[in-house]
Amino acid sequence: MTPAEMLADLFHDDIDVRLADDGLNVVVSAPTGKLTDHHRRLVRGSKPELIGFLLDVERTTALLIAAAMRCCDRHGDGAQARDDMRQQCKDTPPHLRQDLLDHFNGKPANH
Repeated sequence: MTPAEMLADLFHDDIDVRLADDGLNVVVSAPTGKLTDHHRRLVRGSKPELIGFLLDVERTTALLIAAAMRCCDRHGDGAQARDDMRQQCKDTPPHLRQDLLDHFNGKPANH
């Protein structure tokens, strides 16, 4: 299972995995009772791959926000709309950000 597939599965189970501020660890959050031993083993067993993927996601997020701001420029969006767009980019699940970046850049979906 790729890190993107793993994050998609965890996201589907209401489990959020983010890169820690130190860039060396992951932070896992979930509603009470949602995080199982299976989930814990999955994350621990793939920690280096997840960290690598999440570091790539950070770079993708910067590119995504830049592309979104270009779109806002084309539409003449104001400050609030731009702030909302930035937040929506950050709120997009990590495993979907590359697809959204491709959309903003006019690339066809890989489905």
